[in-house]
Amino acid sequence: MSQPNSNVVVIDANVMIAICAKEQGKQITAKNAIEDYVVKGWMFSAPNVIVAEVMYILCLKLQDGSLTSALYEKAIENFYDYAINFLPPPTGEASLIKRAREIRQGYGCSRSSDSLYIALAEELTASYHVELLTFDTGFINQAAKNAPTVKINLLPV
Repeated sequence: MSQPNSNVVVIDANVMIAICAKEQGKQITAKNAIEDYVVKGWMFSAPNVIVAEVMYILCLKLQDGSLTSALYEKAIENFYDYAINFLPPPTGEASLIKRAREIRQGYGCSRSSDSLYIALAEELTASYHVELLTFDTGFINQAAKNAPTVKINLLPV
C-alpha cells in the first residue's frame, strides 16, 4: 500500500475548465475524478501554464456568451480555490523546459503546453506515484512515445 501523500495527480487545464465553467457532459466526470483523488489522499500538481490556459478559455467563454459575467467570476473563484492547492514543480518551472521540448518533438506547436504537463508528471515520478488527469486523448500517444513512465488517466467524454 502507498505511503500517505506518496501519490500525485497532475491536473490538465481541460479538467479545471470542465469543473469551473460547468461544461455539460464533462463537469460531473471531472468533479467525480477529483473527489476520488481527494478521498484517496492524493496531492495535486500542475505546471504554471495551467493558469494561462484556464483563464484564456474562461475569458473566451465570457466573450462568446457561454458564461455570464457572474458565472465567469464564479468560475475564476472556483479555479483559484483549486489552484492554491497545486504543488509547484519540485525543482522549479524552468526545470521542465528542456524536457518539454524533447517531449514535444514530432508534434505540432499546439502540443507545447501538453509537453509541460507530461514533463512535470515525469519529474514527479522520481518521488511519487503519478497520474496525469485529462480529457485529451492526445496525451496517450505523446506520453507513450516520449515519457512511458507517465500514466495517463483519460476521462471519458
